[in-house]
Amino acid sequence: MPNSLLVIGLWLTVLAACVFALVKGGPAERFGGALTLAISLSFLTVNALLPEQARPIPHLVLDGVLAVGFLFLAVRYASLWIGAVMLLQGIQFSLHAYFFVTKLTPGVTYAVVNNAVTIGTIVGLLCGTVVASRRERLSKSVGVARLPQGS
Repeated sequence: MPNSLLVIGLWLTVLAACVFALVKGGPAERFGGALTLAISLSFLTVNALLPEQARPIPHLVLDGVLAVGFLFLAVRYASLWIGAVMLLQGIQFSLHAYFFVTKLTPGVTYAVVNNAVTIGTIVGLLCGTVVASRRERLSKSVGVARLPQGS
């Protein structure tokens, strides 16, 4: 379980961003928020249940699932925020794979890159949600059909 205020704050930010995406986002943002929330909760579960030496493979699998999920979203919706988040998740997956293959112990570099990617993912999700929410509000105020997702 997270034990520092910074880590707890980051987890609460992830939770808040995912809930915001689920409530205010379009289909892509809701799927991205649900996927991010599910994977984040899975990471917490893995970290709580498994000893530290048994975590690298589940972490790698979870990062792979998240990256493939965002790849699906990028192909389906062709949105700028999804493309950026997909690239960030590729970096995250590569980071975990590198440390897994080389059997290095994660240190400061790992933590900084891991947290930077997580923050970037959340910023992308938030930006996409704000844009989708504004697009929906604009289409309702003008009284036209919903604007296409990729515009």
